[in-house]
Amino acid sequence: MNESLLHLKALLLLLCLGISPFTAQAESVPFSTIKNHWGLALGGAAATLAVHELGHFLVAELEDAEPYFDGTTIKYRNSDGTDQQNLRLSSSGFQAQWIASEYAFHRLRQDSLSERQTAWNAGMVLGHIGITAAYLLFIQDQENGDVEGISDATGLSTAEVLGIITLPAVLDSMRLAGVGSPRVLGWTSGGFKAIGITAVWAF
Repeated sequence: MNESLLHLKALLLLLCLGISPFTAQAESVPFSTIKNHWGLALGGAAATLAVHELGHFLVAELEDAEPYFDGTTIKYRNSDGTDQQNLRLSSSGFQAQWIASEYAFHRLRQDSLSERQTAWNAGMVLGHIGITAAYLLFIQDQENGDVEGISDATGLSTAEVLGIITLPAVLDSMRLAGVGSPRVLGWTSGGFKAIGITAVWAF
């Protein structure tokens, strides 16, 4: 296996495990904080979208797939067509936003965070939730899209793939809103993401 891919697998696993909320404290954010600093929250959401796209490009470069934009869709000039590579490329955006969302929750658990910093990190989580909602509601059937790519590579149905990517977003919505136990929700969502990322790179 390419040595850079081994390094990436180790890095992704360490990042996801290292920032997952295994000592979860309160992670909720008052709506007033987001409302008072909506520009920063919007910036955080945009940052997560950028991270999603960067995830595609980073994995594509490591896979020597030569990524490029075709309109709003990322395509690959040198994809080898294997299920393994297709899964890695198609899921890399979700992997990246999962890691970004856990980093944001890690920051939100810090007592020293200012209200402006809180709004930015809450926006990052909202970006992750918004991207997932967009796939669920609007672009689930996009030709050559992420959901279709994951489905083709794994043999899972589109509905099953959507269920997998939606579960962490639902749990993270509850974490951000302060609904339920932060420890249980944090363990469940963070653990699910870690297992998901590990499964992709072990496929």
